[in-house]
Amino acid sequence: MASKYIAVDMGAESGRLVLGSISDGRLKVKEIHRYKTQGTEIHGHLYWDVLRFYEEIVAGLKGSASEFDGGRIDGIGVDTWGVDFVILDRHDNLAGLPYHYRDPAMNAALDDLLGVIPRERIYEKTGIQFMSLNTIVKLHALAKGGHPCVSHDVGKSFLMMPDYFNFLLTGEKAVEYTDASTTQLLDATTRDWVVPFLEKIRVDPGMFSKPVEPGRLLGRLTPALLERTGLHSAAVHVTASHDTASAVAGTPLGSRDAAYISSGTWSLLGVELDRPILTRQALDMNFTNEGGVGGTIRLLKNIAGMWLLQQSKARWEMETGTRLGYDDIMEEATKCESFDSIVFPDDNARFLNPPNMLDAIRQACKDTGQKPPKKFGEFAALVFKSLALRYRQVLGMLQSLVKIRIRELHVVGGGSRNSLMCQYTADATGLPVFAGPDEATSIGNIIVQAISNGELRDINAGRKLVEVSFPPRRFEPANQEKWNRIFNEKYLPFFVQ
Repeated sequence: MASKYIAVDMGAESGRLVLGSISDGRLKVKEIHRYKTQGTEIHGHLYWDVLRFYEEIVAGLKGSASEFDGGRIDGIGVDTWGVDFVILDRHDNLAGLPYHYRDPAMNAALDDLLGVIPRERIYEKTGIQFMSLNTIVKLHALAKGGHPCVSHDVGKSFLMMPDYFNFLLTGEKAVEYTDASTTQLLDATTRDWVVPFLEKIRVDPGMFSKPVEPGRLLGRLTPALLERTGLHSAAVHVTASHDTASAVAGTPLGSRDAAYISSGTWSLLGVELDRPILTRQALDMNFTNEGGVGGTIRLLKNIAGMWLLQQSKARWEMETGTRLGYDDIMEEATKCESFDSIVFPDDNARFLNPPNMLDAIRQACKDTGQKPPKKFGEFAALVFKSLALRYRQVLGMLQSLVKIRIRELHVVGGGSRNSLMCQYTADATGLPVFAGPDEATSIGNIIVQAISNGELRDINAGRKLVEVSFPPRRFEPANQEKWNRIFNEKYLPFFVQ
């Protein structure tokens, strides 16, 4: 009989429930429910409507109950984006709506935070790259603004976003390590909270429980949920609850000289290490040391990713009244391969959350003396080439940090379906690119559940299962002269000081 697991995988744009079945040495996955997860704007602030997301999870479980023999499933695991959190009062109610990581008011507090705790001190303890959307920044903004959610009341609980959904499903509270590591409040060596930092920003350390490692049983669906969903039994496992940690767990990395890109709204480019790198060079390059499965560290850099394309697409559709399918976008971008204007994807002042992404890209081209795109295919080609060149730059930085020559690059997530982007990445970096699986996050979520359930021995066994079940596509580098010219004559002069 096949074992069956559900990955609840929530990203910044959509969430879904994915059914994974393991049988005869193969893993099969099937999406069984999908819903939107975009933020909700209220009076100038951006929030997450977490209770609606919970209802969607329950609806997905209820709607798929017939998929399971005797109403029994071997596991449920939740992963989400990083940095965002909830605070519960002593009655376990939400102590305020959880803020979205793109909320501008919360993100404005980074400079003020660095006046309270020096940049070097934060990095030498946490090893996390500095971004205005980090948890420590948001908590500092809340405390400085006197928000009641961070008042020093007895019995409060701090939970990361996936921990909160685990609590709603089981009634059990636990903070999972890989997601907690994104907060910039976790000691990269001891894997526990840096209490002096919490005290410095006047946040009660008593809200924070010691994080637990992924790959363990948390509890079971509450009796009320079993009745609502029609399921008879369901274990809830602590999976790698940061979506990138799950994606890396679901990447068939064969050796430590392989790098990965988890490609979606964000592109996360990095390698897997045994220990964090907390040097001044790593700080200056703004790399991040996030927690991985099996005691590993994910040394990586956040890159803007397909956010630029997503927002350009949305604005184009609004302005023109036409719908753009991704197949159409790829076709038009291919026709515009000769369009060589580029931007710096990680120019947060321009691209983090502009009111009009098309105008932001046009202005960036004008400011560097380049031709602004006109057709949507030109916008798409610009985004793909700009990302590929940024990958090349970041890979060079990464190799100088780890003192390892990277020999291959694995692209997983939604971006792995984009053959043009994968080919550009191979061309720009000069490395063979192995694309897939596109469902790496859900697959990694399921792999860690199977480890927790005793079905798989460890992450290496899980990756072998992934490689057999989802053979990757290989892209060889080409057009090296062209890409070297663009990198040396445009990218470096425009964007690298």
